[in-house]
Amino acid sequence: MSEEKSSYFEGLMLGGILGAVAGVLLAPLAGEEMRQNLKAKLEELDLEGIGNKFSRAFEEGRKEMEKTMKEQEVE
Repeated sequence: MSEEKSSYFEGLMLGGILGAVAGVLLAPLAGEEMRQNLKAKLEELDLEGIGNKFSRAFEEGRKEMEKTMKEQEVE
């Protein structure tokens, strides 16, 4: 159950980040001003840290799936 909550929260965070980026990109600003705002928002969101977290979660899921498949082959 806690893994479901964690996945839900991670999905919610990713959706929020993507929505924020889309909002910045679609806002009616001059090019230079928009680039400055986008750069500031990306630094504020620390996308690298979030990307690493998703990468680790994906890798754990892949390993679990491989383990399950091997167990099914044995049966």
